[in-house]
Amino acid sequence: MENTFENNKYEIAYSKEDKLVEFYMKDIEIEKPDIVEMHIETLRLTNGAKYASIFSAKDFFSITGEARTEGSKPYYSENLIAQALVVKNLAQRLIGNFIMKFNKPIRDTKMFPERKEAKIWIQAKVKEYEAAEKNKANVI
Repeated sequence: MENTFENNKYEIAYSKEDKLVEFYMKDIEIEKPDIVEMHIETLRLTNGAKYASIFSAKDFFSITGEARTEGSKPYYSENLIAQALVVKNLAQRLIGNFIMKFNKPIRDTKMFPERKEAKIWIQAKVKEYEAAEKNKANVI
């Protein structure tokens, strides 16, 4: 079953089966309150479960420095397995590079030109996580 949330700035879709949250940013600027709201909605959709994420956006998406700083706090990554950023143009690649270099995500993060490639990588990261969790359970 897929759960969703949408407002005028972004859409969030959660697939429990895939442990995947997909964020789709619209042609608008994301600000700090949006990061807080996205986190609250993600926790609600996932019911606090571990998940991986794919971020993608329309062509004219942007994010404020305050929002980038807020989103890079460890609190927002507590349930995150890994994240993929789909970059469709130079502006998005620059935002992605800035986030990776200066905001330094604490979970595995990688950029991709297409969602299909991002999903393959994310699925592999989820499988790695599940195998590690299974190994932990077997040790106990």
